[in-house]
Amino acid sequence: MSSIDFESLKKKVTETFGTVAEKTKSFARDVADKSSDAAKNVAGKAGDAAKKAKLNVEIASARNGIKDKYTELGKLYYEKYAGNTDPEFAETTSAIEAALALIEAKQAQIEALEEEPAVEISEEETTEAEAVVDEVENTVEAAADQAVQMAEEAAQAAQKVFDETVDTVEKNTKE
Repeated sequence: MSSIDFESLKKKVTETFGTVAEKTKSFARDVADKSSDAAKNVAGKAGDAAKKAKLNVEIASARNGIKDKYTELGKLYYEKYAGNTDPEFAETTSAIEAALALIEAKQAQIEALEEEPAVEISEEETTEAEAVVDEVENTVEAAADQAVQMAEEAAQAAQKVFDETVDTVEKNTKE
C-alpha cells in the first residue's frame, strides 16, 4: 500500500479552498459591479423616460392650446356669419345649429326634472343599500389586509434568502 503524504494533501486542500474563496470574492465583486452598472443604466433610462414624458406632456399641452384656438376661431366665425354663411360651411353650420337645439331641449328636460318632487326611498331599500355598501367595504378591507400580510411574508422570505447568501459567502470566504 502506498502512503499518503498528508502535508502535501493538506497543502493542496488549503490551496483549493483559497482558490475557491478568491473566485467567490471575485464573483461577488463582479456581481456587485454589474449590479451597480445596471442600476446606473436603469437610473439613466428612467431619467430619459421622465424627460420624454415631460416633453410629451408639453407637446400635448401645445396641441390642446391649438385645438382651443381652432375652436375659438370657429366659434367667432359662427357667431359672425351664422345667418349668412359661406355655402362651403353650410353643412357644418347646420350641424352646430342642430346640436344647439338639442342641448336646449335636453336642458329643458333637466329643468323639468328638477321641478318634480323627489322620489321617496323606503327604509327597507335604504337598509339593503347600506348592507351592500358594508359588504363591499368589508371585502375591500379583507383584501387589503391579505395584501399587507403577503407583502410582509415576501419581505421576510427575501430577507432570509439574503441573510443565508451573506452567511454562505462569509463562510466560504473565511475557509
